[in-house]
Amino acid sequence: MKLGVFTVLFANLPFERMLERVKSYGLDCIEVGTGGYPGNAHCDLDGLLADPARQRQYIRSIEGAGLSISALACQGNPLHPDKEIAEEHRELFRKTVLLAERLEVPIVNVMYCRAVLATSTGRACPTG
Repeated sequence: MKLGVFTVLFANLPFERMLERVKSYGLDCIEVGTGGYPGNAHCDLDGLLADPARQRQYIRSIEGAGLSISALACQGNPLHPDKEIAEEHRELFRKTVLLAERLEVPIVNVMYCRAVLATSTGRACPTG
């Protein structure tokens, strides 16, 4: 079993410092936010997609810290009533899947919902 953390918890830290902190906790892997609601503090999605050398360096940095990527995460709302926001979140998902393929990350975590669908839990999903 491997234990990891969602890196958005360390969004205030630069990438390399975040890796050091995660490893200092004895963790093995990271889930990296690519954008949407949790942000992308440690993943320049467009920059990585555009440059295979940056992709290799990104993986080298993570592996050099003794970690691996357990998943990429893009959490948005492609069902958003504002068509521009919905399209932006669909594009985020598409790009995240492409990056996962290029980085050989087998899992992409998503959280999609509309506030009206969340009434059974008593909690609303973000709508913006």
